[in-house]
Amino acid sequence: MVRQDAERRGGAVVHDAACRNAAGGGRELGAMEALDALMRPGAKACHECAAAEVLAPALQLGQGYG
Repeated sequence: MVRQDAERRGGAVVHDAACRNAAGGGRELGAMEALDALMRPGAKACHECAAAEVLAPALQLGQGYG
């Protein structure tokens, strides 16, 4: 799930679907869409749910490709 970051203009936060911080809106994403969302400038993964734990390592694996 991706939601606009209320603390940063133009930022977005990617959450696990079960995250309490994702409640109340946002757009549900698949795994590849979530990785694409995290690659955008100003995006970050929520550190209060599994999003950062699961998605950040996958982004690091892709460093140096493309």
